[in-house]
Amino acid sequence: MSASSTGAASSGESSGQDPFTHELRFLLTRSETARFLEGAGGHAELTTYDPEHPIAYTRTTYFDTADAAYLTSSVDEPARRLRVRQYAFAATAEEPPVFSGIGYVELKQHLGASRSKVRLAATAAEIGALLSAPGSASNGAAEGGPLAVIARELVIPTMAPRLSTWYRRVCLTGDGPSDRPSVRLTLDEGLQFCHPQPVGRAGQPAVPAPREVVAAFPARILEVKFAGILPGWLEPLLSGLRPAPLHFSKFRMGMQALEHEHELEHGVTLPRAPLPPVAPVLGTASTIVAA
Repeated sequence: MSASSTGAASSGESSGQDPFTHELRFLLTRSETARFLEGAGGHAELTTYDPEHPIAYTRTTYFDTADAAYLTSSVDEPARRLRVRQYAFAATAEEPPVFSGIGYVELKQHLGASRSKVRLAATAAEIGALLSAPGSASNGAAEGGPLAVIARELVIPTMAPRLSTWYRRVCLTGDGPSDRPSVRLTLDEGLQFCHPQPVGRAGQPAVPAPREVVAAFPARILEVKFAGILPGWLEPLLSGLRPAPLHFSKFRMGMQALEHEHELEHGVTLPRAPLPPVAPVLGTASTIVAA
C-alpha cells in the first residue's frame, strides 16, 4: 500500500503524516462562496487531479465502535476520526461521476484548531483487504508507520463503518510564508449523509442511490488547512465569514441524522450518548434538511 499505487502522487499527497497542523472551518452561502473564490484567485490555484475530468467529488466512510467511542469523545480530548476516503471525477457537472483509483484510509485527530492526520494510500482492493482482515494485512508493517497505526484502530472490538458522506469538493492551494508549507483550501457543497457505503472500485458509478441518502446539509463548508500562521493575503478574505460552531463535524451531524431516521422508521427513541454542546450559531433541524 503506497501513494504510487493509487495515483496519489499526482494529487500531491502521499501516505504518512499530513503536513498541516491547523484547520479552520467556515459555513458559507452561495454568494459568499463566489466572493471568496474571486478574492483567492490571485493567490491560490485550483487543484485539478484529472484535467479531462475536472469536477471532483468525495465519498468518506466513517468508522466507530458500537458504543460510539469516537463520536462521544470528551471536550478536553482530541476528536478522533477513522475513515476511508475515495474520490470520483466527471468531465462536467451534468455527467455522472465515477470512482478513480485514488483512495486513503485515514486517522485524523483534532483539538480546537490543532490537527494531525495519518493517511495510508491504497487501491480499492487493498482497502477491502485491510478492512476485512486488518491484522493479516499489517503483518510486517513498520512499527509506527501508517499501516500499523491504522490497523491498530481497525482491530478495536466492534469497530465498523457507521456513516458515509458524499459531496462535491473544490480544492485550492496557495502560497504561505516562505518557511512554511502552502495553505490548502477546500470547499465542499452538496453534502449528503448516507448509510455506510461499500468501497468503490475504479470506474464504478459513485453517486449514492436515493434510498441510501438520509439527509443533506445546505451550507457550503470551507476548510482552511495550514501550518504555523495564516498567510497575510488570506486573513482579510476570512474576516467576514461565519466560523463553523465549536465541535462542528460532518460525522456528528450525519450520525444524528441516522439516529433521527431510525427513530422515525421504528417509532422508538434511541438512548443518547452525551455529546459536547454545539454553539447555537448552527442550530439543529433547521440546518439539516431531508434529501
